[in-house]
Amino acid sequence: ALALGALAGSAASTLAVEVAWDALAPVIAAAGGKPAPALELAIQPHPFLHDGRYTNNPWLLELPEPATKLTWDHAAQLSPATAAKLGVRDGDVLALGLPASPITLEVPAIVVPGHADDALTVHAGFGRDGGEGTARGIGGNVFQLWTTAGGFQPAVTAVRRGTHHALAITQIQLGDEDREVALGGSLRALAGDAWPRALARQRGSQTSLYARRPGAAGRAAPGALAQWAMSIDLTTCTGCSACVMACAAENNTPVVGKRQVQNGREMHWLRIDRYYRGGEIAVQPMACQHCEDAPCEYVCPVEATTHSPDGLNEMTYNRCIGTRFCSNNCPYKVRRFNWFDFKEHGGLRTAARNPDVTVRDRGVMEKCTYCVQRIRRAEIAARVADRPLAAGDVQTACQQVCPTQAITFGSLADPDAAVVEQRRRPHSHAVLHDQGTVPRTQYLARIRNPRGALP
Repeated sequence: ALALGALAGSAASTLAVEVAWDALAPVIAAAGGKPAPALELAIQPHPFLHDGRYTNNPWLLELPEPATKLTWDHAAQLSPATAAKLGVRDGDVLALGLPASPITLEVPAIVVPGHADDALTVHAGFGRDGGEGTARGIGGNVFQLWTTAGGFQPAVTAVRRGTHHALAITQIQLGDEDREVALGGSLRALAGDAWPRALARQRGSQTSLYARRPGAAGRAAPGALAQWAMSIDLTTCTGCSACVMACAAENNTPVVGKRQVQNGREMHWLRIDRYYRGGEIAVQPMACQHCEDAPCEYVCPVEATTHSPDGLNEMTYNRCIGTRFCSNNCPYKVRRFNWFDFKEHGGLRTAARNPDVTVRDRGVMEKCTYCVQRIRRAEIAARVADRPLAAGDVQTACQQVCPTQAITFGSLADPDAAVVEQRRRPHSHAVLHDQGTVPRTQYLARIRNPRGALP
């Protein structure tokens, strides 16, 4: 029984059930109707914590929620119009209640552009009061408001309490500030003029004081040393953050806790930037771009960050003295400084670490390495087998876990590599191309297919 996880014959008997459509139809029809002062409450599973079964996992608590970038907390999402009507902003505490019921739930507000007006969305799974050491005391139990009388989407009242709750949000910038990032448009627009002009500004060669490396911009000769590069397709990327979690697991990225996230000291090497544009959300994964002319390299006084012959921007941890000049000089802001010794933090001890990756000490910079440990392992295996490195021998952790296969990784020296083919596409581009950094990571702009007949 211990090995199987169950006792034979102990399962409950199977019940044959049918949906009572006649009874369900009027409930669905009345879902939109609510008293004038009330708001419609949508109780949704959390994208990472589901119904609460994973709430005690510190990795998932610190993983930014895709739409709000909220970590370590629980909040009621509402539209800007509804927030203005209630007179609240991010972090202001609301008391949610059911009409003619003493049950109330206090939860901070978080404003989400594009959210439906006169409605609230609250994730389930918080307010744990069992033996969960990490999740205990975080948020409130919204299931209290999901009653038989309330129906599928109960009408609730929301009253501003006059108190404020500090939220740990990793991205507070909602717009792109007219910068050409997370580019996208329709297929018809790609055949026009405006969008191709925007793409052209993020492509092409740049003048530089540095001699161009052999593998730069895909100019490596076939059979030469591998020149690693990445391409990310924004059309298929959903912003699910699976890549962020895979990177943390693969590279021993520490959990820092709510207070340090509030201080801007989260340690994720990969982040998913999101921008609100006219009711839509545009997302863009952002990690170290492994620039050919890397601004971080020529400001490091101890040469802790250098360029490898195969195109990687490398970090030598035992050289780093923590000046953070490299982070200050990085236009992508993808470097992380290890402020504290997190090796024994949050219960993630030796057994939870990847033994192939260094566990960093306090006071050093760290960042995406293109999973260099996987690259070197594949190279060694190919050398032992006395064969050339094949196209599929190396997969980064983020590429391996991506459910939509939005991430492509390979060598620019291999003419048959998918990353080379993607760079030839008309909507392939670099981010902040005008900085002249010549990044090895490039993006395929998001192609949308809007339907004019739909609202």
